[in-house]
Amino acid sequence: MAKVKPLLKILASIWIVYNICAIMVMPNVSSYFGRVASKFFGPYANQVGLNAGWNFFSPDPAHPMYLKVVVNYPMAQDGAYREPLITAFPFAESEKTMPSLTRKREWAVMRYMVMDPRRLRQVFGPWLCKQFPEAESIDMEHVIDTLPLLDEAVSKSEVNLLDMSQERRAAKASVRCNSPGDEELL
Repeated sequence: MAKVKPLLKILASIWIVYNICAIMVMPNVSSYFGRVASKFFGPYANQVGLNAGWNFFSPDPAHPMYLKVVVNYPMAQDGAYREPLITAFPFAESEKTMPSLTRKREWAVMRYMVMDPRRLRQVFGPWLCKQFPEAESIDMEHVIDTLPLLDEAVSKSEVNLLDMSQERRAAKASVRCNSPGDEELL
């Protein structure tokens, strides 16, 4: 009987640790770790009712997005064309004149503008024309860099993450800088 007590304590301790692990893993079975560990905890969790998801961990990260801006310049007096300036909004840290505290505002403005392409043409385009006073026209395009799923990134660990991402194009607009914008149409 004396040898049975330590064995029961060890088995009870193992069961408690296993139960706690199942409680921690199974509510978030949609995560990468949950999918990997569910083969060990799934059958037990299904029997005792621990298989209900709570989704209490953070979701997948948002896809990086930006506005690709092409500033087109008019023909010079000698008939030569000036190379268009290709940049992105929000501007890179080195290009912008605003302090970095306003970075979140730039992202919010960009997201708000791309929700309706009319805003790009009638509000954001004229603002960009003021930022580049020599411009003849400005082309804007909303670009979304899709991130691969975690499972795909883990299975293809030898491939660079940037090579697995894809660019998706969404809203597109062009504005002529010498024509007046009409914000009242919004």
